[in-house]
This record gives sequence, structure tokens and C-alpha cells, in this order.
Amino acid sequence: MRHRSDGLQACLWDLVTPAMGQQTTMNAHDFQNHVLKRLTALRPGWTVKKGPEPFQLIIRRVQESDLRFNLDSFYQQYREQPSALDRLFAARLRRLDQECDSEAAFGAPLILPVLRPASFLESAGGPVVYRRMLGDMVVTYAAHYAQGMRYLLPQDLTAWNVGRDHVEVIALSNLALMFRNGMKFTGLETDKNGRAQMLMLSYVDARPYGAALMLLPEVWAWLEEMLEDVPVVGVPERGSLIAAGQRAQLMGRLRHDVQERHREAAFPVSNHLYCVENGRIRQYAR
Repeated sequence: MRHRSDGLQACLWDLVTPAMGQQTTMNAHDFQNHVLKRLTALRPGWTVKKGPEPFQLIIRRVQESDLRFNLDSFYQQYREQPSALDRLFAARLRRLDQECDSEAAFGAPLILPVLRPASFLESAGGPVVYRRMLGDMVVTYAAHYAQGMRYLLPQDLTAWNVGRDHVEVIALSNLALMFRNGMKFTGLETDKNGRAQMLMLSYVDARPYGAALMLLPEVWAWLEEMLEDVPVVGVPERGSLIAAGQRAQLMGRLRHDVQERHREAAFPVSNHLYCVENGRIRQYAR
């Protein structure tokens, strides 16, 4: 499989996949330090330290009581499936987020990227934390709660004493963990020489971060593997991503679907198509 997107957002790999490449299973001491380090990196609103009991972490949240995280069962799962550490960690993190979901200050349960059109900056009602992406899109960052989400503001970063780049790495790391833990795509297949070949893949969800999947190098690599072709992607609304292979002769349908969904979307993003060239996301113009 070719990995045309290896250089895209390469700064993510150390934080997103610190367990990858390990040849031996971690002992209990190393495992505890590994979990502590990942929690500290992914949840800057939490103060994580070792607890008074053996193999225990204490999570201190802003204006909330301490949360005790006993590692015994987590470590046992890891011992049984060491290669599945990312998936197991994502599941544990989701459970911790649910326990912390009542928190309203910056220990926000979950920070994720949300793609919006550049025009959103004029209608947001005030300054938000964002990064401009190409000409017509911006990447914003939002704290997600069970009851909804709120966009991060510059004063949030000041209060947390972190920069935008750090928040971006956290947000993309969270999204990568969710992708690895399972985000359901639907596909259009055809029969080619007696075997199924995937022609199109789409992810559509009411949650607002589907379009941001295009920011992850591993998503582009996965799309290329599944489509057996160089992927072209559309993000018509903030919760959806649609992809087809360049040689699948479906560019007309892909453009039509993207434009139609963009026109009808409550939260539109872009009616253009995108590809990766030399490790960078660019507008597809063929």
C-alpha cells in the first residue's frame, strides 16, 4: 500500500501513537507512567498524579472533586491484547470523559477539531481559536459535552496557559483515537473480476467532527487502502466526509453529492473536492 499522506500533520505521530513500535509488553510500573503521560497530554484541564493506593491514578479537575482511576483491570486487558493499546486507551478515556462530563470549566471533557467555512469567523459573534486551512475553510476547536459543545476562545488558552498549536495536537489526537476505536463508514462496491471493489466511502454523523477526519494522515492512508486508489475527498458539512478513488470514474457523482449536501446542510463547510499532494491537502482541480 502506498502512503502518499505520510508527511501530512507529521507532528501528531508522537502524541497520538506513543505505544506503537513497542516490541515487549510494558510492566506495571511502565504502564502506569505511560497512562499518566497520555492523560496529561490529552486532557490539559486535568492534573494527573499517582494515587495513595498501589496502581492508582488521581485525576484532579477544575472545580470538581478528585477522580480515582484504578489501573488493575485496564492493565489486565492490555496484557491480554498488547497490540490493541490505542483502542483500549480510547475506550477508557471515553469512560473517564463521561464521569467528568458535568465539568464546565476548562477541564473540558473532550476537545475536538471542527471544520467551518472561512465565513464563519465573521458570524461567530466574537473571536474563536482557529487555524486557516486553504482559502475557504478554517479549523476551529471545540469543547464537547453531553449537552452540546462550545468553541474555544482565546481566553480559554490564556487560562489554561497553552498555545493554539498544543490545543491542535490534543484535538487531532482525540479524533485519531476515535477513528481507531471505530467510526462507521458506508461504502459503494462493485464486482471486479469476481471480487468486491470499493468505489466510494462516506461518513455522515450528526456530531460535528466528521469533516475534520480529512486532517488525519491515517484516514487518507486508510481511504487509499480501502479504495485501492488515490483518494479524492469532499467535506460538504461539518459532520460528513465523502471519498472516491481518482480512477473510479465517479468524480462527477462525487462532485454532485458534495454540492447537493453542501447546499442543503445546516452547517455547510465546502463544496470543493480535496486531495493530498506532496504531503499537503490541496483543492482537487482535475
